[in-house]
Amino acid sequence: MQGSEPLPSLSAPQPGSTAAVGNDSEGIYGSLLDLGFVGADGSVAAKFVVGTLWGSIKVSGLDWSFNPDTLYYFIDASPVTGSGTFVSKKSISGTYAHGSREPSKFGPLGYAAENALAVSQDSVVGKWANTDTTFGISVTIEVDDKGAFTGKTVGLQIGTCSISGTIAQAQPGTSKNMYGLAMSAVNAATDAKDACKLRTDLPYKGPAAIGLVPAGNFDSNGFFRNIMFLIRTSDGATLSAGLRKQP
Repeated sequence: MQGSEPLPSLSAPQPGSTAAVGNDSEGIYGSLLDLGFVGADGSVAAKFVVGTLWGSIKVSGLDWSFNPDTLYYFIDASPVTGSGTFVSKKSISGTYAHGSREPSKFGPLGYAAENALAVSQDSVVGKWANTDTTFGISVTIEVDDKGAFTGKTVGLQIGTCSISGTIAQAQPGTSKNMYGLAMSAVNAATDAKDACKLRTDLPYKGPAAIGLVPAGNFDSNGFFRNIMFLIRTSDGATLSAGLRKQP
């Protein structure tokens, strides 16, 4: 199966993309199991094998440190301390500690090829879905030209929910691949066993971006676009998914 497009090049980024015009720190970062978003304003959201981290960093040159608003969420919230360095538009690494734990490695997370992708608000228009219920989570949304969306969830881990919200560029009018996603959920189940397991009393918010998923084992097969997001409620309930663009 052929993908929709080739992978963009960090050495020759598309005009206006984060890799072309962004600062040394902002962008999408990842490793095999972890994902992080660093905003142009220093905001940070990261997903690990266990837990998530939310807050902001202070950047001085290529050095960074967590601001006091940064929290690690796993069961409950713990204040985070830590610091590290960037390799400009290549990686972020350092250490962090939360609660009374000893410091752990933060990264290294690599600067993703998606930072070289130039996008617009129109880039998220259409239907996007993760229909594989292997892990008990299926999400489908349809986004209009203003960024408003409606959709649904099904699956053992997430339940049957009606969802709605907005996905809008973090810096409107630019071509940088970073969005903000806000979502609310309503229980749409007809029986108790399928009840919506998302929070229906609090909205979810967080960063999103257009990711590129390989269409096969070789780059020549191309890549499919998907919306990847990491959102949470004010008390730390989280949702993360990748939704592939539908025909």
